[in-house]
Amino acid sequence: MKASELVRRLVELDIHLTVTVGRADALRSAIKEAAGHRKIDIIGWTEDLPRMLHESHLLIGKAGGATVQETIAAGCPMIINHVVSGQEEGNARLIVETNSGVIAHSPAEAVAQVQRAFADDAKQWREWAANISRLSRPRASLEIAEFLLSI
Repeated sequence: MKASELVRRLVELDIHLTVTVGRADALRSAIKEAAGHRKIDIIGWTEDLPRMLHESHLLIGKAGGATVQETIAAGCPMIINHVVSGQEEGNARLIVETNSGVIAHSPAEAVAQVQRAFADDAKQWREWAANISRLSRPRASLEIAEFLLSI
């Protein structure tokens, strides 16, 4: 799914939109152009992604392992817009089967899912957020280390 097309559609919703582009300077330009006159935040490479996810209502992105695990740790529901066959299918299945988000196969479907999530007093989003929070174990590595030190 082309990021610029998705941004072009999302800015029409009049939402606070933050787009991360990493080190892809060409993508930054395409995103700026797609946003047109609408104000959005475009973030390059950052170590603040865990904090940003914790402060966000929703992530739209690829079903990469690190991305899915970070969204779970942050309790941030996800709309998956790309799944690499084989290696990312399990990540996507985890989000869908736990009702912590959905898969959207096109920019139009992603926008429709955003609208659905926040319709009816954000009923769907609240359900996703509650479900993904139950999966979240942000202290898991510390708990494992403490356990290992105790034996």
